[in-house]
Amino acid sequence: MKKNVLHRAHRLGMQAMLTGAIIFTAGLVAQQKGPEVPKLVVGVVVDQMRFDYLYKYQDHYTQGGFKRLLGEGYNFKNTHYNYIPTVTAAGHASIYTGAVPGVHGVVGNSWYERSSKEVVSNVGDPKVQLTGSAVANPEGRSPARLLSTTISDQLRLGTNFKSKVVSVSLKDRGAILPGGRTANAAYWHDWESSPGYFVSSTYYMEELPAWVTAFNQEERTDKYLSQTWKPLLPLSEYDESAPDDNPFEVRLRGKETPTFPYDYEEIRKLFEGDTEFYHLLWGTPFGNTLLKDFALEARRQEKLGQGRATDMLLISFSAPDIVGHTFGPHSVELQDIYLRLDRDLEDLLSTLDREVGSGNYLLFLTSDHGVVPVVSYLHDKKVSAGLAVLPKYRQDLSFYLSQTYGAFEWISYFGNEQIYLDRDLIAQRGLSLPEVQQTVADFMRKQPGVRDALTATSLQQVEYTEGIRALLQRGFHPGRSGDVLLNYEPAYLPTGNFRTPLSQYQGTSHSTGYPYDTQVPLIWFGKGIRQGSSVRRVNPTDIAPTLALILNLQMPNGAVGGTTLYELWER
Repeated sequence: MKKNVLHRAHRLGMQAMLTGAIIFTAGLVAQQKGPEVPKLVVGVVVDQMRFDYLYKYQDHYTQGGFKRLLGEGYNFKNTHYNYIPTVTAAGHASIYTGAVPGVHGVVGNSWYERSSKEVVSNVGDPKVQLTGSAVANPEGRSPARLLSTTISDQLRLGTNFKSKVVSVSLKDRGAILPGGRTANAAYWHDWESSPGYFVSSTYYMEELPAWVTAFNQEERTDKYLSQTWKPLLPLSEYDESAPDDNPFEVRLRGKETPTFPYDYEEIRKLFEGDTEFYHLLWGTPFGNTLLKDFALEARRQEKLGQGRATDMLLISFSAPDIVGHTFGPHSVELQDIYLRLDRDLEDLLSTLDREVGSGNYLLFLTSDHGVVPVVSYLHDKKVSAGLAVLPKYRQDLSFYLSQTYGAFEWISYFGNEQIYLDRDLIAQRGLSLPEVQQTVADFMRKQPGVRDALTATSLQQVEYTEGIRALLQRGFHPGRSGDVLLNYEPAYLPTGNFRTPLSQYQGTSHSTGYPYDTQVPLIWFGKGIRQGSSVRRVNPTDIAPTLALILNLQMPNGAVGGTTLYELWER
């Protein structure tokens, strides 16, 4: 009897241990599980948004926009681009492919094409035409030059095309590159050939859906440009910015000072019917609001987030980039843009909560690049800055090459921090291409403002693992990049202007590998995302691989080095 009792106790103990082990193992599995698959993924890219804008203007943000994302979402505070050039097309392509320009092939907003001997646009495509334009048969746009799949492509492929992907922006590249090659639709704001309509191209569709036509017929661009842009708050409250009237900002046509208010009805008279007037919308807060309204209408009309398969709505807000270039990151105009964008985001989030369900969508917000402060402003504040005068560089280099190799035009193209040599001429003269490349690089390193110059040959033969050279290498594509790639000193701005001195230079730009251009926000929010933050250094190229894991998809085919942002769901 005693033996049976002991045997039974032993057996019960073993069962308890086994049950505990199963529970413990299940707990580990549950901890390692990623977020549940959302009904809708919303990608938000704010063009030219530096990371510090999240905090610089936070005292004036509402509770429902940026503050809500920070308070309820997960914030990667140390997100940097891992390549050069930091420009719009490369940024959008990298976010959604998880690849660098050296892989996805978008090495700039434009580049020199050796076969045709001309500069080509990243999304220009003469084989298609615009759809919905007021002008007959204008040249269209497409993702034909994108060499890698996007996460949106992988979603379409992985669901046997049951998922819908719609991508929208004011800029063509901001709409087309995120959607990849298989998007159901990409729409952008066309100011060149129509009165501020949203258009697409025959790559996607032969005619616009009825709802887009109806939206365009409301003539919202005209209505917005019949208004006056006034600051949202009293000017005295914009103490995070420089004075409204300062010498570092570009003045709009018809304005004597770069100051509020901006009366677009008066400015319109100066354009005499020219459609270029509609481009002004891109440099106003109304451009963001128009795009937000169009994006929400696209979600409703296309019923995104209402099917069995996950859908994607991709939004790129372009207005901050135009305002940043024109007025600079210390301007009242830029601060006002972000205060109003904050309210647009509040409306976007609350509408998604109401129409899709707060527990049904996942949203991420990031940027395609940052921006350098206006160099004349830095100079005025006694901060080291300068101008890289490209025409002077080209002139001096051309003269040097003529002295060295003979009086010929050795340079095919000089721009975008790249030098393309006439390779046919070099071959005809019996010269070694690597030697001529090295001659150019050695000469350019001696020029004022040039930090480094790397040849295409060295970029293909030597592996750079850290620093600026590694960033240049990741942005290098053998078939599309130049023979010599340049890097300037910190806070040196490339310019085509010979005459304007540093102290009088207005406006600014981006494209370098320095933190003011590389560090961008990255916030995740919504279904399955825990609240928190991390200072681990991550890259925007981590976004697509992470989405692939969340959505149970194959990673984009160019995301060979992509890592995943496991902090989003692991505690």
